[in-house]
This record gives sequence, structure tokens and C-alpha cells, in this order.
Amino acid sequence: MGLFHYQIAIELLTLYLKVSAFFGNKKSKKSIEGKKNWQKNLSNLSSEKKTFWIHAASHGEAIMASSIVKKILNQKNNQVVMSFFSPSGYVNYDLDDENFHKCYLPSDTKRNSKKIIDFINPNILIFVKYDLWLNLITECHDRKIPSLVFSSKFRKSHWYFNILGKSAKKILQSMSLILISDHYSEEVLQENGFTNFKYSGDTRFDSLNKIKSNLVLDIKSPCVILGSSWRKEESITAEIIKGIENVYWIITPHEIKEKEILKTKKLFGNSSKLYSQIDLRKPIPKILIIDQIGILSDLYNYSDIAFIGGGFSGKLHNVLEAASKGNFLLFGPNINKYPEAGLMLKENVAKIIRSSKELKNIILELIGNKTDLDKKKEKAIQIIKENKGASEIVWSEIQKLV
Repeated sequence: MGLFHYQIAIELLTLYLKVSAFFGNKKSKKSIEGKKNWQKNLSNLSSEKKTFWIHAASHGEAIMASSIVKKILNQKNNQVVMSFFSPSGYVNYDLDDENFHKCYLPSDTKRNSKKIIDFINPNILIFVKYDLWLNLITECHDRKIPSLVFSSKFRKSHWYFNILGKSAKKILQSMSLILISDHYSEEVLQENGFTNFKYSGDTRFDSLNKIKSNLVLDIKSPCVILGSSWRKEESITAEIIKGIENVYWIITPHEIKEKEILKTKKLFGNSSKLYSQIDLRKPIPKILIIDQIGILSDLYNYSDIAFIGGGFSGKLHNVLEAASKGNFLLFGPNINKYPEAGLMLKENVAKIIRSSKELKNIILELIGNKTDLDKKKEKAIQIIKENKGASEIVWSEIQKLV
């Protein structure tokens, strides 16, 4: 995809949002409205303060940046602008600080890039993990505004590294610094002639275990949780539940629209209950289906084994969150893009699941030896602690640039 093709893709994305909004897509409607009002949302920016512009695609990336945001705002005369592509990020992430401002990012056209940079006048542009908008990077480079991405990952298959990505690759090579989260990315960038990169680790480790849970449930052990499950994880789990006694199950579907929740309820049968329908003061039923967003992280405090969703589709959900709460991890085999899953496998606190038979055997093995399971759970927590520290490296590099 050359820059011409990139610009066409931006126009097609804009068209898609308009069409889907016309046909009732709520996320698209919010996105379009937000992109129109970005200037209004930034009306309280101060021209007297140093401005750190952080772009996060969605809520997960904003969480990854939380420790950096706090370090910035801990210093006087600093302010943060956080831009979002996704409504889930803009709506769900906020800070109670007068120096924190957020907005939707307008489409990455050359005209929009010039306009928003003129308005924000940032001292630095920081991307979280990915969502690297080429016109923004180019405009910042032309104005000698430093740009940086942290917790990033690169694969040989990325379009930047094929024949159509030559121009895009040059733009990435013009960035002030690329901070990568895994050593494989080092090899990929080096092979492609990059010199503006450095290994820093993953800031997601630093954001874990910092927020205390207010959720109180009466859950017996052992408990297996399906974390952000897709239909594949749910279907193979439903096949084995009757064959495993004395285990409690929490199902947290990736999609919680009413229609999908009813399908999940039907899959697990009449013995399953919805979270919205139970008395939280009483012990939970053997099979609990979560039909509320925002409590998965809290639920991991109560489970012993976490079967993480997305491992069959190649869109694995956050394994670190479950590990940080002391869960042994299970996930499907399509995890090549997720080095953190590979780390957990290497440390023997995770297993790959390919079938319902494997799932049943592994769960029975784990719950059959409580002492060994408890050791693995403690080891998972320790791995998270040992990998903290990326935020300090990222912050140090940001300070060098501004």
C-alpha cells in the first residue's frame, strides 16, 4: 500500500463510517459526531503549557498509557491531549485532571493533519502500540516536532515491509524513536534497515494490579473463567461441563449484545444464570454468564484457571490481566502475534487448547493437584512483577525528546 493507496484507504474508511452510521451503527455515529467536535473538546487547552499529545486507538491502549500520562501530569506546566480512534476509548477513559484533555482524531488526511497540529501545537506526538497515522507523522517531521511510539510490535508480514509499503516505511524511519515491546520486533526492524528503535518492554505490565476491586462475590473454588470468549471457546467448554464436577464456571462473552447473550445462555443450558439476574449476596450458580461490561478484570480475582478468548481466531484477548490476578492460562493455538502468550507457555503457566478433550484433560489435571496449581498461580503473578519497568524507560526517552 503506497501513500496513494493509503489515502484511498482513509477515504474508504471515512465512507464506511458514514454508511454504517446511516444504517444505525451506534459506534459509527459516535465516531462521526466526535470527529466533527474535536476542536470543541480541546477548547480549554492552554497555550502556556507544554503539550504532550498521546494517540490511543481504543480503551486498551489508553490503559497502557496511563502510567505515562500520570508521569507527565505530575510535573508542573504540563498538559496531555489524548486522541482516540474508537468510541470505546473516548467514552470509557477519563482522568479527573484539568490538564487532561481528550478528543476523537479526525480522519488522517493531509488537510486534517495540518489543522489539528496547528490547533494543538504539541511538543511531542506519542503513539501507543500501533494506529500509526502517516500524515500526522509526516507533518510533525516537517515541523521538527518529535514523534514516538511505545509498546509497539512488528512482524515480517506487516505491509510496511512489502513493495507497496516503501513510502510508509520511510515515514516510520523518520520518527524520532520506536520503542518496541519484544525482541522479535528488534530483528524485524533491523532486517528492514531501521536504526531509530530501542527495546523498552511492554507498559501493560506496569498498569496491572494497581486498581483495587470493589466487586464482592461469593464464589467457591475451583473456578474456571472464560475471559472475553468467542463462540469457539464457549462451544468446546459447553461440551465438557457436565463431565467435570465441583467446578464453578464464569462465562464472560466478547460480545454482550442481547441476541448473543441469549445464544450463549442457550448453549450452556437452563442451569446457567445471567449476572444481571442473580442476587450478588448469595453464592453464584455453577455456571454464571456475565452480561455486563467492565468487570472482567475484577472477576479474575476469583478464578483459578482462565480460558482466554480469541486464541482460535488470532485475536487473543489480554492474557496479562488474568495472569496478574493469579490464574493459570489456557488459550487456542493461533497466538503467533502475541509474544506475551509465548512467555507464559515458556514459563509453564499456560497451555494451548485445540479441542474439548484437551480442555477437559488439562482442567482435571490442574484441579486434581491443588498444591501444584497454587504454585503455578503464584508463578504467574511473579512473572508479571518481574516484567514491570517499561514505563520508566518510555518516560526517560520522552523527556530526552522534549
